[in-house]
Amino acid sequence: MTEPFVELWGFPDPDIEAVRGLVERTLGVAMELHESESIGPYYHASLCGAHADLVLRPNLDASFDPETDDPDESLEEPDFPDFGSLLYVEWATPGHTCRQSVDALGAEAQLLIVE
Repeated sequence: MTEPFVELWGFPDPDIEAVRGLVERTLGVAMELHESESIGPYYHASLCGAHADLVLRPNLDASFDPETDDPDESLEEPDFPDFGSLLYVEWATPGHTCRQSVDALGAEAQLLIVE
């Protein structure tokens, strides 16, 4: 069996609501809004039961304060400044058939990291 891993997909659009709608339509999921002190507001959904967890969030560091912090340190993923929205896909069973639906995101997003 393949070990679990995480993919990071980047969307150029910083409009998290527009990206949420795209992800929901493409993957056939309903994302729920959550709030976290460590990552700020984000959307979560499970894909194909428990085969993968999805976390969609803006590419902004939740602790960034525009009044006092350096603007160059505002991004959650500073290596990817051209992507305003990020989707983390945590695979529990990466060989499942739902893999194809996630690959379909490539029409609107770019796979940035696989860890």
